[in-house]
Amino acid sequence: MERKFSIEELRRRLELALRPAEPPSLDEVLAAVERNGRLHGPVDRVFPAWVTYSEYAVQKIVETFQLAEEERKRLFDFRDAMKQLLLEAQRQAKAKLTAIYKAVVDGTYRMEGNKLYAPDGTWMYVREGFTQHIIIHGVSASARFPNLLKMPNEKLELFQIGWRASDEGEMGGRPVMETTQPWQVFAWISLRYGELHIHVDSVTLTRKGVSVEVAIKARGWMQRWSKAEAIDLVANYFKHGGWTPLLTMWLGDGKARRGEVLSGEYKLVIAAKEPWRLGLVVGAEKALVASGKEAFERLREAAGAYGELLDLLRAHKWIEIKLATNDAFRAAYKLKARKRGNRRA
Repeated sequence: MERKFSIEELRRRLELALRPAEPPSLDEVLAAVERNGRLHGPVDRVFPAWVTYSEYAVQKIVETFQLAEEERKRLFDFRDAMKQLLLEAQRQAKAKLTAIYKAVVDGTYRMEGNKLYAPDGTWMYVREGFTQHIIIHGVSASARFPNLLKMPNEKLELFQIGWRASDEGEMGGRPVMETTQPWQVFAWISLRYGELHIHVDSVTLTRKGVSVEVAIKARGWMQRWSKAEAIDLVANYFKHGGWTPLLTMWLGDGKARRGEVLSGEYKLVIAAKEPWRLGLVVGAEKALVASGKEAFERLREAAGAYGELLDLLRAHKWIEIKLATNDAFRAAYKLKARKRGNRRA
């Protein structure tokens, strides 16, 4: 059912977005990333959360991977560029949302097509059936990201194919990633390392505040595959026993079902516009590609050194794989969840 635009709902979401809030702790940020990959909340909480995660990820990478001094410098430069962008975008987002909120409260807004305007010209997309969002303008930077994984090109390409089959896009013939999940930034650029153009693209109103979308273009790579070609390659490799492209496609468009995994149901379900190209159709634009614990074990084996990175990034979909394949990790996770439940009770 299509969502109808409501000015009262917009007002409520703006109030949530602009609510005063303290920056979250690192533990709170990592808990959110482990849960569903996303960071939501008031503007004053979400942007610092992105900064905290970026600083954490860079530090853990430096501690985990053997890097030359120049590579370490590039990592820290990337961290600093991300921080500067995010803080600048935070200021712009807060100013725009404040102007729109005042216009809504005062009744001085005007509607033109799919846009709501404040008297000062600030505007927001409010198209029916879509989430309301503002565009962030002029907040971008260039940086270079080192080759962390140092894997052979033929292996690297297999990981790239899966991302292209799912979340990776194309802009000007170059690969691009647009994401609201901070772990995806690092998981993707580790495979599209080199010269990057980064910008904060938009801020979306949610029922919990806002989410931030970051876009990154890999300037040092040409886009070799269309979306359809990449999906066909994933299916073909899988048909012949190759699980690596499927891993990154699942990291992008896979359906994470932690409750099912914890209860012993193991299903690899991937969202796709033409699901029959990947496996058994199990719903609107969903394909069941494989089932059983062994399927998750094969994904974990396919990750290799990439799994080390996903581990330190606390990627929520990687956690699904670990819960399905590592009994000790699964037991510790359940114990931690029970303790949380007891504290709340």
